[in-house]
Amino acid sequence: MKYFSTHLILLGLLALLGCVAPNPEVHHVVLGSGSYGYPSANVRVLNVVQGDDFELRFSQVKYPECVSGSLDVVEFSGTISQQSLPQLNAMLNRINPCVRRDGRRVVNPIYLNSAQGELLLGIQLGQWFQSKGIEAIVTESQVCESACALAYLGAQRKQVQANGRVVMHLSGEQGKGFDCARSVDMMPLRNYLIATSGKQSGQALFNQALTYCRNGQGWNLS
Repeated sequence: MKYFSTHLILLGLLALLGCVAPNPEVHHVVLGSGSYGYPSANVRVLNVVQGDDFELRFSQVKYPECVSGSLDVVEFSGTISQQSLPQLNAMLNRINPCVRRDGRRVVNPIYLNSAQGELLLGIQLGQWFQSKGIEAIVTESQVCESACALAYLGAQRKQVQANGRVVMHLSGEQGKGFDCARSVDMMPLRNYLIATSGKQSGQALFNQALTYCRNGQGWNLS
């Protein structure tokens, strides 16, 4: 009888523990992130594009503040290239603005995870970000280097979360960087940095880029 009552007590304790034990939600993990994302129940994936060296995802996330009830989100992971850029642009053109009931807009985010790419295409992508009012985010475990860093600078709004990193270097993919010794080759970069960051800050960034470019190193922008 004593054993029976003790057994019942143990079962009761286990039942109570089961009631309070955490029940982690299944997560929609952002491409290139270790664990950052959204509850899967709040995400509707509308399109996925898988290339040889890149992956893209277009989703709608529940967002009650939007009149539509959702926020369009783009995720990019891979190389910024002639193959990936048209696909990414097509997704950016699909974005429906999120407008609050008071008429204010919520900026649509794009998550970036890219360690290489063609630098001139990074500039082109940054110009698109600027014209479309996109927020560039580099989140937990993501790295945005080379062409991606240039694109990141072009966004009207941008942020680095947790241990995400934005690293500027001008080597790009092999043979697709800038020739620091040729001023003509560097003018597109200078003009872009001034256009996106203002004359003083843009020139300072350009001077720093020249310094690091000549020694083949990069520097952390985040």
